[in-house]
Amino acid sequence: MASSNTPKPHKSPKAKKGEISTTQNKTKEKTRDITKEENQKKKNKKPKLSNGNSKHPHQKGAERSGEDEKANVFPMNRIRTMIKGEDPDMRVSQEAVLAINKAVEKFLEQFTQDAYACCVQDRKKCLSYKHVANVVSKKRRYDFLSDFVPEKVKAEDALRERDASGNGVFQKI
Repeated sequence: MASSNTPKPHKSPKAKKGEISTTQNKTKEKTRDITKEENQKKKNKKPKLSNGNSKHPHQKGAERSGEDEKANVFPMNRIRTMIKGEDPDMRVSQEAVLAINKAVEKFLEQFTQDAYACCVQDRKKCLSYKHVANVVSKKRRYDFLSDFVPEKVKAEDALRERDASGNGVFQKI
């Protein structure tokens, strides 16, 4: 006779309608755990900027600039491409590209601050083309931008000014 110590084969009871068997329940738990881990990995993954630096300065690859430790504003490879566009034979070091990047950043900060000061004088809350063009025309340091950012002038005023100066192509008879 068989001894009572031998284990009997385990028969899982048939699941009734609406109930889940224990094996199905375990597989669902495993898949749930796997998806949780994948979601956690996605959350922990740090985005990279187009220049290879991460947004977080304490990570490897991020540029450190003094006390505020932040990444470069403009992608280094784009700056290098712009320089190569002028003269393809020019060799530019990484330090030169970094210096250009910082110089452009500082220039744009100062330019926007000056334009915002003009905006505040007009008692406006947002910066517009009018404010930028005003800064370019009023401040001598931005004279080199006058061809690219001209002040908007009404056609009537331009024609009146041209006629008053006598340089018009068509003169009234």
